[in-house]
Amino acid sequence: MSQPKETAKSLNKTKSRTSIRTMFDEVAPTYDFLNHLLSLGIDNYWRATTTARAKKLLAGNPAPRILDVATGTGDLAASMAKIPGAKVTALDLSPEMLVIARRKYPDITFHEGYAEKLPFETASFDVVSAGFGVRNFENLEQGMREFHRVLKPGGHAFIIEPMIPRNNLVKKLYLIYFKKVLPKIAALFSKSTFAYDYLPHSVEQFPQTEAFTAVLKKNGFRSAEYFPMTFETSILYIASK
Repeated sequence: MSQPKETAKSLNKTKSRTSIRTMFDEVAPTYDFLNHLLSLGIDNYWRATTTARAKKLLAGNPAPRILDVATGTGDLAASMAKIPGAKVTALDLSPEMLVIARRKYPDITFHEGYAEKLPFETASFDVVSAGFGVRNFENLEQGMREFHRVLKPGGHAFIIEPMIPRNNLVKKLYLIYFKKVLPKIAALFSKSTFAYDYLPHSVEQFPQTEAFTAVLKKNGFRSAEYFPMTFETSILYIASK
C-alpha cells in the first residue's frame, strides 16, 4: 500500500479518513508489539482501569451492550468483554487491523466502519468506549454526536487518550521521549514509521482536560469528567447521556 501523501503535520490538519486508514493498515503487523513496548506495558493498565470503572457504572445491568469504536486490534473491546453478561461489538476503519482483531478475539463481533456514521440504531448501547482513537476522527464533533446518539438514556462513553503532562518538568521529558526517542524505537521494528511521526503531533493538537469535556457537553452529553493516569501521560474521559 502507498504511504499517505500528507506529512505527519499536515495529516493532523486534514484528518483525512482515507490517509488515516492507510496509515493504520500499514502499521497493523507491528501495532500490538510496539504499543506494549513504547508504553512499557502500561497500556494494559489503562484499559483495565477503564473497564473497572465501566463495570462499576454497569452494576445491576445483567446484560450490558457495549460498543468499542476505533477498536484497532480489539484489546479494549476484549477487556470490556470481561464485564459479566456483556455483549461487545467493535468497529474500526482499518481492514488490516480488523484481520488481526478477529484472529485474536473470535468471540467478539467486529465491523468495518467509522465513528462519524455508526451503523447502529439510536439508543442501542449502554456503553460506548474508545481507546486512543478519538483524536484521529476526521470530524471530532460529529463522532461525539454519534457516540451520544447510539447510547441509551443514562448510558456512558469511556474515552482514553494520551495526555500531555501539565507539570513542566514531566512535560519536557515526555515530549523528548515522544518526539525524539519513540519514533527511533519504532523504526527498529516497523517499516512504516509514518504513524509514529504522526502520533506526537496528534496528541499535542487534541483538546485535553476541560477543553475536551466541553466538546462532549456541546455535543449532547449531560455530564463529562476526566481522570488523568500514570503521571498524566494518559487520560480517561467519562461522559453520561
